[in-house]
Amino acid sequence: TFTDSGGESHGAVVEMLRACAAQLLLATLAFLLLYVITGPEGSPGGSHFALLVLYLAALWVGKLTAPFKKLPPLLPMLLVGFLLRNVPELGTMIGKQVDPEWSSALRLSALTLILTRAGLAMDLNALLRLRFVVLRLAMLPCLCEATAAALLATWLLDFPPLWAAMLGFVVAAISPAVVVPSLLALQDQGFGVEAGIPTMVVAAAPLDDVLSIAGFGICLGISFAESSWLNYARAPLELLLGLGTGMIGAALLAVLTPSSNEEEGAKDLRLLLLLSAALCTAFGLREVGFSGAAALAVLVLGAGCARGWGPAAKPVSASIADLWTRLAQPLLFSLVGASVVVTDLETETLAGGLLIIFIAGLVRFCAVMLALSGRGMKQQEKFFTAIAWTPKATVQAALGGLALDEAREDNEELLGRRLLAVAVLCILVTAPPGATLIALMGPRLLQKVDKPEVEDTGFLQRPAELEFQNTTWSPRIGCGKIGRRAGELLVKHVLDNDLRTSVLAF
Repeated sequence: TFTDSGGESHGAVVEMLRACAAQLLLATLAFLLLYVITGPEGSPGGSHFALLVLYLAALWVGKLTAPFKKLPPLLPMLLVGFLLRNVPELGTMIGKQVDPEWSSALRLSALTLILTRAGLAMDLNALLRLRFVVLRLAMLPCLCEATAAALLATWLLDFPPLWAAMLGFVVAAISPAVVVPSLLALQDQGFGVEAGIPTMVVAAAPLDDVLSIAGFGICLGISFAESSWLNYARAPLELLLGLGTGMIGAALLAVLTPSSNEEEGAKDLRLLLLLSAALCTAFGLREVGFSGAAALAVLVLGAGCARGWGPAAKPVSASIADLWTRLAQPLLFSLVGASVVVTDLETETLAGGLLIIFIAGLVRFCAVMLALSGRGMKQQEKFFTAIAWTPKATVQAALGGLALDEAREDNEELLGRRLLAVAVLCILVTAPPGATLIALMGPRLLQKVDKPEVEDTGFLQRPAELEFQNTTWSPRIGCGKIGRRAGELLVKHVLDNDLRTSVLAF
């Protein structure tokens, strides 16, 4: 046995070394190819070389920290970008060499991918089913926190009203990348399922981000608009343009690639059309000065395609999720980390930013408790939902640098750097504690639905069977009541879970 164990250990070490050697060879070939194609820009000290180093370093650190399930991968990626910009020798060779235009374009592309993925993942059925509580949970905490952060920013950081509103919407957006996986892990263990907490939070998370992104984009467009008459009509114009563009694009893609088309290559065609349409929409609307409409249009485009394609949208969503994990996520967070320069940060900005995040977070906490009132939830369930509604990460990384990219004057550039610093600070302060608290407090505050015992028949008796088996047929009860009872149980199960799980249960 000892010999077998030693042989298995030796084989595992050999496989690990072989995989590492393959990764190093791949990286070496990538750098050689980059130099052959781009010349000096692909050599040390060039902008393309710096981008490749940032991407590979963030990708590898993300893989190394992947076994730590409670640690969001964005944190080590942010840290890598921060170090490659601020460590003296590395910063000179890598961080400072990143071309600002390339950085801006890549961050916008990553944001477009996030929004497309969020649109495809939006559960419209769950949204309709829990529409009132979901809308309250998505809108009330977001607007309250954004208002509180904006008021504090005008006082503590001397931000003009529109810049303060932008900072408020950046701070207010929660991170589905942190919240959703944590809630789904608790749901798999049976925690909070009876109260429908995972379904409610997962359905409300994209709407919270939609509201924050749309609000930020509208304020951004008004702040940098050159035409004065357009400012008065910009807010409704941004909303109408975003909704109209997204709906027209989704309708066109649904007609050109219907769900009935199951030919080989149909999935790839849908993926390419959706990504191309989303990127063209985002860059095109930004080019004509409607950044807020761009974000909303991409979200509506993704949601419309999910609705039009039906089950055929799931493979497309899976491919976009894989593209996000392997390409966009390491690029986005490493570039955001590299945008933070320690020497440019002021003590006043850090102290004011921490105070804004803390006070606005308390306002959000109270707003969540208020939004859930009247639903019959227990106090500990409301308390846990408020905890789960605190982590910030993805949207802050995507939006934090957009105002800096649009800055034209020195004062605007200073405000943009302060806004970016507060966004990064918000990620560092809320994401790790938020993910940890969700994992620790969920089993303590939420009621667990115990899995039914497995009988000797070899089949798992599902909760619906356990409840329905007590309703037996008799001439006095009749088949109609049996059917109505089954329907009531199915509706109850759908409310507590999702449609697929409920159908399997029955």
